[in-house]
Amino acid sequence: MNRTPDPAKQALREKVATRIAQLSADEKKRQSDIVYRKVINHPFYKSAQRIAIFMSTDEEIDTKPIIAHIKAKGAAAFVPQYAGGKMKMLKLEPDDEKIMSLTRHGIKQHSKDQQREDALEKGLDLIIAPGAAFSRSGGRVGHGGGYYDKYITHLRANPSPPKILAVAFNCQIVDEVPMNELDQKIDGVIFADD
Repeated sequence: MNRTPDPAKQALREKVATRIAQLSADEKKRQSDIVYRKVINHPFYKSAQRIAIFMSTDEEIDTKPIIAHIKAKGAAAFVPQYAGGKMKMLKLEPDDEKIMSLTRHGIKQHSKDQQREDALEKGLDLIIAPGAAFSRSGGRVGHGGGYYDKYITHLRANPSPPKILAVAFNCQIVDEVPMNELDQKIDGVIFADD
């Protein structure tokens, strides 16, 4: 199911990408540090034991400290694996980060021959999602693949779906994002200077 690119979303992605590109490394770190503190003190996070999170690139809030905190608190971290047009969330085992390969998009993920627990076997409590742009009211524009929307739609068919939080740089927050019937709202977005 390939989506036809939405011109309004594409324009917004490009605008936000330009803003992110203008952030200095120090500013990205400053915002990432604040977001980290907000995440680990968030009630959704504090009560979660099974957490899906993404492996960040330089253009995203740094999730490495959050992943380290998930492990330190004895919870299970699950990260995306994209294969065959589908996304799975696979459990991060100790040292996985050192041996994971990079996708063509520069994202670390488990290789196909690494056998890891699939999050759907026992469900998730929280998903910390990436995206291109967000509104305070729960709107989210992803990177165009529709992976998270499909995944969240599937999980929300269950009686107790996980909470969905996003993490973002300030410049990724906009008043309104274009959304269609396939797009899933999120439960909140965490950014530095709200």
